[in-house]
Amino acid sequence: MHSLEAKRVRGVVFDLWNTLAYNDHRPNPIVALGDAFGLRGRPGWTKSIERGIMRERLSGIEEGMEALSRLTGKRLARDQVEELGRNWREGCTRTRFFREVPEVLRRLARRFHLGLLSNTQSFDLEFLDRSDLPLSARLFSYELGVLKPHPALFLRMADLLKLAPSELLMVGDNLEDDVTGAEAAGWQALLIRRRNVPLSFQEPHPDRKFIASLEPLPSILLI
Repeated sequence: MHSLEAKRVRGVVFDLWNTLAYNDHRPNPIVALGDAFGLRGRPGWTKSIERGIMRERLSGIEEGMEALSRLTGKRLARDQVEELGRNWREGCTRTRFFREVPEVLRRLARRFHLGLLSNTQSFDLEFLDRSDLPLSARLFSYELGVLKPHPALFLRMADLLKLAPSELLMVGDNLEDDVTGAEAAGWQALLIRRRNVPLSFQEPHPDRKFIASLEPLPSILLI
């Protein structure tokens, strides 16, 4: 069983989707894209969407769909593009932070440097700009052109926070991208498994303890 050395931690870095924030719109915008491009149900289908729309700066979801068309070789009809665009924008109005996130991050910020490291698109992230989350640094996949678990993202985040890898803790819901990826970069990592959240990863983790929300994190870190 992997154990956390809390006394070494000086910085805590969070994944965004299904760790800090979620979207409860139906149909889920990512699921709708997966269906439209014939990806959903294939192994690693969400990673295919990430490769299409989260590795470069794009102007909006329509340009994202063009990128997915190039990736998959599938062209969508104009009315389908329009409907997916409407669904995406409606979905963006349903983005929320999990209930405990603001208070937990405020408590952690009294002692730790906090960061946000996410595979995400370059557009429709205004909800982050409107938030008052006490984040010292943010880094997104499209800024470096690679996706977690690429080590360049973890290295760059450590530089931004001015901390050694051994002083950093990654918290995320994806076992490969967030947990083993961070550990390969010399970080510590903690898996979160939120209940009843669309697209939350559910890989087997027999040797991993996990948390179901961020509420116990201050106690885990000895605050």
